[in-house]
Formats: sequence, structure tokens, C-alpha cells
Amino acid sequence: MKGLLILFLIFNFSSKVYSRAPGSYSTLKSELQKVSSKNLVEWVNSLVKESSPSRMVGLPGHDKAINYIRSTILKLDQKKSGALVIQSNPPMPELVKSFYQNDFDQKIVGKLPTTHPDYQKWSQFTLFMKNLADAKKTSNVQNIIWEKPGLNSNKVLVVTAHYDTISHDKVSLLVKENALMPGANYNASGVSVALGLIKILSEIDLNYSVQICFLDWQGIGFHGSELYAKELKKSGKEVLGVVNLEMLGQDTSYFDKTKKNGNMSLYLRDLADEVRFASKLSVLGSKMTQKVSFEIKPNGFENSDNFRFWEEGFKSVTFSQNWEDDFNPKFYQTAEDTPETLNHETLWHSYQYIGGAVVGTLLDLTK
Repeated sequence: MKGLLILFLIFNFSSKVYSRAPGSYSTLKSELQKVSSKNLVEWVNSLVKESSPSRMVGLPGHDKAINYIRSTILKLDQKKSGALVIQSNPPMPELVKSFYQNDFDQKIVGKLPTTHPDYQKWSQFTLFMKNLADAKKTSNVQNIIWEKPGLNSNKVLVVTAHYDTISHDKVSLLVKENALMPGANYNASGVSVALGLIKILSEIDLNYSVQICFLDWQGIGFHGSELYAKELKKSGKEVLGVVNLEMLGQDTSYFDKTKKNGNMSLYLRDLADEVRFASKLSVLGSKMTQKVSFEIKPNGFENSDNFRFWEEGFKSVTFSQNWEDDFNPKFYQTAEDTPETLNHETLWHSYQYIGGAVVGTLLDLTK
């Protein structure tokens, strides 16, 4: 990508071969339990604490978050089995502005009269976000990528989780740049699950390569995943699919319309290849735990980074909370999204489920 600058190459692939890998569902389940609920909660708490008051692009907490994630990965992969790179790209404000304008043109223009209050609100929001993209043009997009090669190094499974935060006024939708935004569920929860995967994957041999990417600029036009997806397309690698992690710690029976715990969602498009990919992930995940279930929902979900990979022709799914039945706006992008509000049991079982799906795919497990 033009303008790409590699800021840090933390370490190269180790030349030592670790001839060990789970050969069955039961041994994989035991392997995954090396990451405890306590580990996940500690990573959430530490990321929130280190980056306080928020991980908003361009603010000090954002850079502190990068340092925390980088140092944690180094501790987790002590064998140096993977390569850790922080890619720093100058943002492309025109792409971000085009995203917001196109969204407004497609969803609002022609559907509401220009005098309607909602038209005015979304028009103001669109202009605000376009101006914000310009204001942040000196803040590089910093995607943190850990990659481990497999026996078939040209085939790669990609796992993503954004680490930045943003806070919107609930009425006007305009960004409150200096607001307190702990971002425990959004998206320290997804980051913690991705860190857990690194701990496990660093210790075993893989049939295929894996890239785990902590994405930047999600709150501003999903620009981090946009740039990463374009770069991935240029790499020439055969991408087995993209597994995106978004908000995995919010789960209640009180707010849930169905009054259930553990009912999470797996979002994708209604395309045959993507449904097969999601179904395979679901089968593998369900072998690890029955405490949570991720219902396959081929509804074209566009509220997370998954759709940026669709734009580049990749299969991409998002593991997340149940947005339809258990979405609590009180916590979403607000000061109340704290570690204390998370369901620790659901977060841990989500990690086990997603771990089974990801590691099982990388090992071709069938029994």
C-alpha cells in the first residue's frame, strides 16, 4: 500500500520447530483451558486501566493501548513462534469521508424529506464525521499484527478485533472526543479473546498460517480494517476466511428479550460459501463448550469490521453479542462500559467456543 510504514518489527519467526498440536477435540479443549477466565478479565481490566480515559484515535490513551497490547503479546509468545508487526499507515481521509457520504446518500437521501428532524440529524452527523476524518489526518492508522506460519504458509486464517474506542452523544450522535469511554465490552472483550488465542497458538504447530490483527480506527469509518483488507488482498495469500471479534462480554437475562444467558450471535452474509464457513466454525466451537451458543445469522451485519473484508472479496464473519435481543444501549459507547458490567462466565466460554473454531480450523480437526 502506498505510504505504508512499518514502525516496529518486534521479532522474526523462530527457526525452532515445535512438534506439538492437539489431535482431537478433547485435547484441544484441554489446551484452551490454559487460558482462564481470570486471564481474560485481567487483560480487559489492564487495557481499560492503561488507556484511561479512552482509546480514542489521537489521544494519549490510544498510544498507551498500543503499548499495552504489544507488550502483552511479547509476554504471551515467549517462544517467539510468530512475528509481531505494528503497521502505521497515514490515513486516507477522502476514503473515510466517502464512506460517510455514501452511507447517508443510500440510507437517508430520498427516503426522508429534507425538513424531517432525522434527515437533519443524520446530515449533521455525516458532516461532523467527515470533518473529524480531516481533523485526524495526522494520526496514523496503527494496526497491530501477530502472524505465525503454518505448514502451508500460503493459506492463512485471519482473526481481527479493534482496540480503539469512540463515544457518541445519544441524541445528536456527534462524537464526544474527550469523554470517558472505558470500552470494556467495546472492544476490550474482543481484544482479550484474541490475546488468549495468541497464547495457545504460539505453543502449537499449525497446518495453516494465522494472522491476528488488532485493528485501529474502527470508530472512524472502519478505516483500520479498510486499509488492512486492501493490503491483505495485495499479499496474494489464500485467505481461508476472516473471523472478527466484537463485544463478547455483554450478556444478561435481565435485558435479554428472551430472558436467556449465553445466546450470542455469529453474523455473516447469506452466501453459500460464507454460510459453510460459519457452519464449520460453529461445529468446532460447539465441541468446546455448551455454555454459550453463537446463532448463525446471515443478515449482512454491517456494524463491525467484517464488511470491509467483504468489499475485498473475502469470507468474513463476526462473533458478537446478541444485538437483536440483548443489546443494552446504556453501556454501548458510554462511560458505563466498565469491566464490572461484563459477564465473566460468558466471556470465558465465548473464548473457548471461538478458540475451538479458530484452532480447530487451523488444525483440520474432525474428531
